[in-house]
Amino acid sequence: MNLRSQEKPRALGIIPARGGSKRLPRKNVRLVGDKPLIAHTIVAAQKASALTDYIVSSEDEEILTVARQFGAQVPFIRPQELATDEVRNIDVMLHAVHFMERQIDAAYDIIVLLQPTVPVRDPEHINQAVNLLWSSDASTLASVKGPFKKRDPNLKRLADDGKLVPYCDRAAGEEWDPFYIYNASIYAMRRDYLIAEQKMVSSEQVALVMDEAHSIDIDTEMDAIVADAVLRHRAGEMSKGENL
Repeated sequence: MNLRSQEKPRALGIIPARGGSKRLPRKNVRLVGDKPLIAHTIVAAQKASALTDYIVSSEDEEILTVARQFGAQVPFIRPQELATDEVRNIDVMLHAVHFMERQIDAAYDIIVLLQPTVPVRDPEHINQAVNLLWSSDASTLASVKGPFKKRDPNLKRLADDGKLVPYCDRAAGEEWDPFYIYNASIYAMRRDYLIAEQKMVSSEQVALVMDEAHSIDIDTEMDAIVADAVLRHRAGEMSKGENL
């Protein structure tokens, strides 16, 4: 067993939310379910016991106001140069880590990126991500959805003549290994790896497998409609349970 698994790491959660979304304008403050989109991630972070601290990083005053209303830590206003289309999440994270470490006069052990565009996320997913990474020898963790099989009969490709053919043509009964896809919900990394390599992923990663409902990533209007329906359904099921 990795000795680190016997200690509780100092973990910082970062929720990046700029105001300049192009495909779905103002999506971070759009009402999804019963609250603004970003609020779902804030609530999950608040309830995640594995996070030492969590913050919202944004340059947008409306987003920051909503974040404060839901109790989020907003220790700074993100510089405008870190809020353009060209800026990478890595740059936003490095800025947040350096700022927070100056504030607390200590270094974190694990940094967790929580994208607000994935609203159906439970606090336990965050706890599992931190604990799985901390107890492993890997530098990073990523949440994924799956498993999928390449021989799924629903997977097709277009042949040169425009006809649909199996995506992977293999003899009946011959199995493929299942595959998984990043779902953008959680990326966790050791702090020293992030600082040294300036990367969120490493060649060897720990996986946190999440189901389809918890993997909804809002990028389009249809994504938002689906997420809204799932969140309202979950809220209704919870309400029924409380009334039993």
